[in-house]
Amino acid sequence: MRNENIGSGQFVICEQRSVQKEFPNFQNAFKDLEAKMISKCNFDWKPKTFGALALNSNQYGRTTIMPELFDDHSANPMDSTRSAALGGATFRQLFTTAGNQTLMTGSGTGNTIPEDFKIALMGFAFPSQQQHITEIRMHIGDRKFGRIDIEEIENYDAPAIIFEEGYEINEEESFELTGYVKGPIPTALGGYVGLWQRIVPIGAAYFKYYDKVGGATGAAIT
Repeated sequence: MRNENIGSGQFVICEQRSVQKEFPNFQNAFKDLEAKMISKCNFDWKPKTFGALALNSNQYGRTTIMPELFDDHSANPMDSTRSAALGGATFRQLFTTAGNQTLMTGSGTGNTIPEDFKIALMGFAFPSQQQHITEIRMHIGDRKFGRIDIEEIENYDAPAIIFEEGYEINEEESFELTGYVKGPIPTALGGYVGLWQRIVPIGAAYFKYYDKVGGATGAAIT
């Protein structure tokens, strides 16, 4: 496990399945972040009140951070409009070039998180068996964070980067995650070029209207 600074906060690199053991304050940190998010939602979305996952028309809700809120490294929305060959409505992405590049962004105009959604971001999981992402850098609105070398994750079976305080991403606020993809990019016997990587945000998403998340699974969020 490694514990270092990122911007004004800190992070740990550890096994996702043992995050409670290696970062025992995780649950409290997430509760603190959620309390901030609920307070912000109560103010911005009043008179609606918090209704968690099951809610009525006078409430806003909370769910997982969904891929449909983001675009992939090629600016394709990670929803059911993206072909299965590129990952479909999942956080799975096909990389065909090495080097510094965008990894994912908000799916709204200007790389923003869509209107009526807010995100509590506690970290990222990297569940791919073969890791090719060696360094990442994050922007949230006008907040710019330092680069993080993550080669240590190759020592773990289920690696994750966990922020010790977590970060709020407001609706219509820009989000960009860039990174370095190490080469060479493999070519299979049939001429297939590319490698698959998953980058999964850890935390929660808060939505103002049920209709935004109550439709067909995998569908675009507008």
